[in-house]
Amino acid sequence: MSKIRCLSIILLLPVLATVPFLYSCGDKAIGADGTVIAEFEWDGKQRITLEEMMQEISELPEYKQRQYKDKVGLEEYMLLMAESRLILCLAKDMKLNEDDEILKKVRDYLQDLMIDKITEQEVDNKLVLEETDYQEYYDKHKEDYVRPAQVRLMCITLQDKERSDEVFAEIKAGKDIAVAAQELSDRGELVGPGSNPAAPGDTDFISKNSYPVGTEPFMDAAFNAELETLHPSVMEVEVQGEKYFMIFVKKEARDAFQRPFDEPDVRKSVIRKTESEHRENLMNEWLMRLRERAEVKTFIERIPDDKPTEPEQESETPSEETVPEE
Repeated sequence: MSKIRCLSIILLLPVLATVPFLYSCGDKAIGADGTVIAEFEWDGKQRITLEEMMQEISELPEYKQRQYKDKVGLEEYMLLMAESRLILCLAKDMKLNEDDEILKKVRDYLQDLMIDKITEQEVDNKLVLEETDYQEYYDKHKEDYVRPAQVRLMCITLQDKERSDEVFAEIKAGKDIAVAAQELSDRGELVGPGSNPAAPGDTDFISKNSYPVGTEPFMDAAFNAELETLHPSVMEVEVQGEKYFMIFVKKEARDAFQRPFDEPDVRKSVIRKTESEHRENLMNEWLMRLRERAEVKTFIERIPDDKPTEPEQESETPSEETVPEE
């Protein structure tokens, strides 16, 4: 982390602690109880104590706290604290603690913190879910956790029609499609389905929506093909104006499958979506109670439908009717 970034974090702590004013040089340090670990002169004696430093470090995120676990890290933080106090003292001398723009940002940030805090109290802390809630969500959304029917192909995709006809003839005459795919991959000729250089020709398992619009005839043919049988012709498809030519053999097929709730990825998704759904419901209920309590009224009719049109500017040139006759 850069020194400027560290200073910004350390400067932020006392700023937030003394809203709406900037940390006042000396207000906290003079007469501070504890073990003094740094001091300097600026409008009086300014001190930093070990207890202050440890308190500030404890308020940092855990991953930042780890940077200041040993003596070397603590010494670094001590110097950063001293430098941040010096900067704040200078800022106060320059009356930046009275700057309207800075104070507005501090007030805005304070409001955000207050909203976050009360939302945590009134919504997040009341979000208590049980295993039955997760199971209920899964049961209602089972269709979201269905693995579609899939096939795995050995596929050669080229963009040259003559080249694809030539390769197809070689395979039809007995050449292994996997060997042909490897040779074409080595020469950099493969594109699209089956072009993975780590496994030339192998598409892995794909579903009918794995590829973009335009490949539907190819996907239909792949799903309807017999296993281990070379498709009887070169398939031609057009995607976004580009033509592709496919030669393929269907190697495996598997039916649609309902993924169970206890599958780790499914469970993780269900928990996340259940919590999000319940949190949104709690939030809406809470906001509804607030609106009813305050008897909120809205006047949508006072909002103009369209942006007001600018008045037409008068022409600087007089019209024909107003031109004086000579």
